[in-house]
Amino acid sequence: DGLRVIAVARRTVTAFQARRAADDGAVFEKLCSSGLELVGFLGIADTPRPEAAGLLPELERQQVGVRLLTGDHPVTATAIAQELGLTVSSEQVISGSDWDTLSHRGQEEAVEKCLVFARMTPENKVQVVQTLERAGRVCAMVGDGANDAAAIRAASVGIGVSSRGSDPARSAADVVLLDGRVDALLDALDEGRQLWRRVQAGVSVLLGGNAGEVAFALIGSATAGKSPLTARQLLLVNVLTDALPAAALAVSPPNEDVRGEGRGPDSAALWRTVAIRGAATAMGATTAWTMASLTGRQRRASTVGLVALVGTQLGQTLIDSRSPLVVLTAGGSLAALTVLVSTPGVSQLLGCTPLGPVGWTQALGSAAAATAAAAFAPGVLAKLAGDQSTMSSTPALTNTAYTSCNGGVSARVTAPVQKSPGAETAPTAVRAAEINTSVTVLDQRDRQVNSTD
Repeated sequence: DGLRVIAVARRTVTAFQARRAADDGAVFEKLCSSGLELVGFLGIADTPRPEAAGLLPELERQQVGVRLLTGDHPVTATAIAQELGLTVSSEQVISGSDWDTLSHRGQEEAVEKCLVFARMTPENKVQVVQTLERAGRVCAMVGDGANDAAAIRAASVGIGVSSRGSDPARSAADVVLLDGRVDALLDALDEGRQLWRRVQAGVSVLLGGNAGEVAFALIGSATAGKSPLTARQLLLVNVLTDALPAAALAVSPPNEDVRGEGRGPDSAALWRTVAIRGAATAMGATTAWTMASLTGRQRRASTVGLVALVGTQLGQTLIDSRSPLVVLTAGGSLAALTVLVSTPGVSQLLGCTPLGPVGWTQALGSAAAATAAAAFAPGVLAKLAGDQSTMSSTPALTNTAYTSCNGGVSARVTAPVQKSPGAETAPTAVRAAEINTSVTVLDQRDRQVNSTD
């Protein structure tokens, strides 16, 4: 059952023996080594806290796996892991002594296959962290004891948990959980992913939009012999699309829930977004300008292209986020453009001309079509490249989270974690444990253990 068992015995001594034992430790030791009568056994269990039931299933949903590193006996460690919902077979359990006999290649295979690492010393923990780092994993080590400090320092992200006796771990950590709430890791993962999405959206607005403007200018120059837009018009485009809308997008949450995303920063996805935005921007502006060139003068065509260029970029900004701030800034930019183009004196100053219903229809219709294409393009590309991207996924693009607790893994697991032990695309979360330190909220224990390994 994974209980720690302590035998309790007694012996009756005479008054003379008691006095001698009190004065001489050797006598006391001799009396305790023989003539004992067994009273019974004490079974000590690590009882998970009920409120810890949701952490590991949520980590699994976010594609962050779990490993258990512990100083406990393999039987105890396996029982704790199974109680917490980890499906563990005997082949997925390794002890520190067996770990020490493995070669570098064997250790790399062990961290992929094994879920429970028992009887692990602080040095073993560091080796496990380094092995996964060497394999290209991104590792976060969470701990609260002196035995965790070295591994916390070795991980990509060291997280210390505030508790009694946790000073070494906190000193080695990059981040400290002051309230001891280990489920704050979920908030940290969510915040990190949202931050990356905001960076990706902001960069795509600036690079993709400007790339589309350059492409439109080149296409127009190649077709008509000169750029469709003047320098003043290009400056107006940048003011209306790169200023307030881009800033609002950078501080607004994304439309989608990012908790299910297992990857961190993905440069390929960033450049794909930039390319889609640039192509859509150029397509919307070029289409509107071409139609206007066939039905009116060059100044009118330039104005239609300007409106389509701004409208396409603002539409794509709304695809990335429809928060009130983004909608307000995008709507304000479009309204400002409408006023500038429709006011006769100002319009001529900018090299434009007021548009009629046909011109606005050409501009806004082209912008809407290009925006719709940009909205569907990522899904289409992902579907076309789905099989290839699955085959080419590498451990370097996955996340590994280590967490360390005293006496077992976090008690938040209640559902089995179904993962292929050797799958390279499955991120890993490792929990390390030692029974000679105080139990904290991190391992969700109700009692304190001060015994030694």
